[in-house]
Amino acid sequence: RFSPDGKKIAYLSQRVPRFESDLFRLAVVDPATGEAKLLTDRNTFDNWANEVRWTADGKGLYFTAQEKGETPLYRFTPATGKFDRLAAHATFDNMVIDPSGSFALAVRRSIGEPAEVWRYDLSAKGSPKRLTFFNKPVEDEVDIRPAERLSIPGAAGKPVEVFLVKPHGFDPAKQYPLIVNIHGGPQQQWMDSFRGDWQVYPGSGYIVALPNPHGSNGYGQDYCDAVSGDWGGKAYEDVMKVTESLAKLPYVDKDRMGAMGWSYGGYMINWIEGHDNPFKCLA
Repeated sequence: RFSPDGKKIAYLSQRVPRFESDLFRLAVVDPATGEAKLLTDRNTFDNWANEVRWTADGKGLYFTAQEKGETPLYRFTPATGKFDRLAAHATFDNMVIDPSGSFALAVRRSIGEPAEVWRYDLSAKGSPKRLTFFNKPVEDEVDIRPAERLSIPGAAGKPVEVFLVKPHGFDPAKQYPLIVNIHGGPQQQWMDSFRGDWQVYPGSGYIVALPNPHGSNGYGQDYCDAVSGDWGGKAYEDVMKVTESLAKLPYVDKDRMGAMGWSYGGYMINWIEGHDNPFKCLA
């Protein structure tokens, strides 16, 4: 992104050669001289930066970050090293900043909320305002299920964040089959974001658990890096500890638990199949 005066370009930089899951840092380059400078590192901001925009005066940067299942909006001022967390709500897509810096427009979504355009006041920090209602007919007709967040001790005692989606017509006095859904990557994270499959399974009577084990980004680069060369180690232990913990919930039928996944999640399904496990179905 060119600065307002056209003299610098802001961009995202990875530093470790041949490693696609290295930390995405903020950087700037002077096109006239070719001089490049990193603005952030693991000591200052230890999660992946996403989109980057300049402030109107060219003295700072706006960016979204992958952070604990969300993509909050930050303003970073290099001169002071200060990070201001301006807005957060599950997942932001296609963030646009008003030239004056007074408000932002974003496509916002969460597990229980289809995508719509919202306005966020960045100056007075007023309440966000929904601008579009494209999905309101579906929201009015369908029981779109939200998620609960759980923190379950995993490998080495590290907490594993889990999104838990309960089924349509949920009754805590009853028991339901459980699906543990393992994400791909593995350097990726389940986001608090609307996905059709996360609604289809609960709509069919299943509890769905979406864990972010070792290898997930959004929980610091060390946690993300931990899966490299240890594909069936801590991440596998995390998944099994999460399953063991969920099996103890009174509304989970421990005799009807399954696991599913694709990409790295599919690798993990095969790994689970090669070990003793509590699942009745693996997909």
